[in-house]
Amino acid sequence: MVILEAKNVAKSYGGLKVLTDVNFEVNKGEIVGIIGPNGAGKTTFMNLISRLTSITGGIITYKGEIINDKKPHEIARMGIARTFQVVKPFGGLTVLENVMVGAFYGKNNAKSKKEAISIAEEALQIVGLIDVRDKDPRVLPLAKRKKLEVARALAMGPELLLLDEVMAGLSVKELDEMMTEIIKLKQKGITIIAIEHVMKAIMGISDRIVVLHLGKKIAEGKPEEIVKNQDVIEAYLGSKYAKKE
Repeated sequence: MVILEAKNVAKSYGGLKVLTDVNFEVNKGEIVGIIGPNGAGKTTFMNLISRLTSITGGIITYKGEIINDKKPHEIARMGIARTFQVVKPFGGLTVLENVMVGAFYGKNNAKSKKEAISIAEEALQIVGLIDVRDKDPRVLPLAKRKKLEVARALAMGPELLLLDEVMAGLSVKELDEMMTEIIKLKQKGITIIAIEHVMKAIMGISDRIVVLHLGKKIAEGKPEEIVKNQDVIEAYLGSKYAKKE
């Protein structure tokens, strides 16, 4: 079952084309990785899904409904949640309270403080942060602040989770832990779109990979197919390294 579909999606800022005719589908229950060099349009595409920016052309449908003109809060209520590349927890709130924000404003739509606390505690338990629930998130190391981003998104009750570089800057051990946790989210029935520059991570968790370059989709396939794709190699390393057979 297709949960999200992009058809000829385009985004321009004046004369600058950031995305051009991007087409792909995301099936329910899978992890789709989006990769590409800096400036490829990856985060812009996530911003279009979550409606943080407007679509210039094409359509995006979620569970069969066109979401081009939805507001960000409407997208959240529909069951789409996301993390952000730059981790910025809410100042003045504890770890638990940060996650409670997601419980109130997502699909879970907590009706009371007690319900929000319960939802937030469950999300913190999933990502392994329940022991720091009362701490100021700004004192946490990067790996735990990344997990806090994921917990806040989980508290929204998403069916589709957008992960924007949640594994960047992590140690080898932290990377392995985050990969394991993301795969567990898939096992819970959450569909995931993940942007990553860490190739070990994105190749290890993804069912399919979509490659963007200069705003266009240049490849799509299973991880083992993508690593051998000459267009992808050229986009990342240059034509000197893309020796076609």
